Amino acid sequence: MRELGIEEAKQRLLKMMDELNQICEENGIDVSASGGTLLGAVRHKGFIPWDDDIDVYIPRPQYKKLVEIMRERNKTSRNVLLCHDLNEKYLYPFAKYVDTKTLLVEKEGYSGVEMGLFIDIFPIDGLGNSVEEAKKQMRKLNKYIILNLSLLVRPWRKNVSFVKNLAISMIRLVAKTIGPNWIHKKMNQIVNSLPYDTSKYVGEFSDEIGDKRIVLKSEMYEEYEFLDFENIKLKVPKQWDKYLTQFYGDYMILPPIEKRVLTHGYDLYAKEGF
Repeated sequence: MRELGIEEAKQRLLKMMDELNQICEENGIDVSASGGTLLGAVRHKGFIPWDDDIDVYIPRPQYKKLVEIMRERNKTSRNVLLCHDLNEKYLYPFAKYVDTKTLLVEKEGYSGVEMGLFIDIFPIDGLGNSVEEAKKQMRKLNKYIILNLSLLVRPWRKNVSFVKNLAISMIRLVAKTIGPNWIHKKMNQIVNSLPYDTSKYVGEFSDEIGDKRIVLKSEMYEEYEFLDFENIKLKVPKQWDKYLTQFYGDYMILPPIEKRVLTHGYDLYAKEGF
């Protein structure tokens, strides 16, 4: 194996994203840029210079459709979809589109399965027809997110305080006792209790605790446009300015120089022959 540099990894991610876009377009699936990827598209016309990943959103009904499509494609494709529905050892509550010809060694996280270079795919879920109902739904999810998160982080990390490490260890003990399958089952029951199609408010719960990501479906996930992202086009919510302002405030202001550093803790390798 040989180690992959950041620029080579970014070029591979762009090819993966182009392929994922094609799969989604052929099957009527709306896959849109999210988080730092959307910010990068708007502010930098590509990757944020100190970032090295791609994040996308898919509404839950279409997310389920993609899972079923990839159930078959995974058998023959270099790029596969990892999610708990397709592999019970996989721990994240959202999917990753993964290059199986690479090996990603996580330093502070633990996916539960062998990992490669990936694109994060977050489902957008229905949260009801009022902000109060949406916040209540998010509160229901938070305790299971915390339980699941305790299984995803490495035990006793050096850059974390003793008290926090102890708390995580205690929560992890509970999570291991009840098991990840039970945790994922409970999360699925909650997210399916308020269907996406009939909800006025929607949001993405799976990688952030709290209710900051509650949005009006009509504003964010019914109309789209395309923005340049390096050498490809990404679908984005038409009201991306409102989205970015809600999440980041004045998003065109660059962070201090000392914060412009890569934060993802892993080493990446190309497998033999690739």
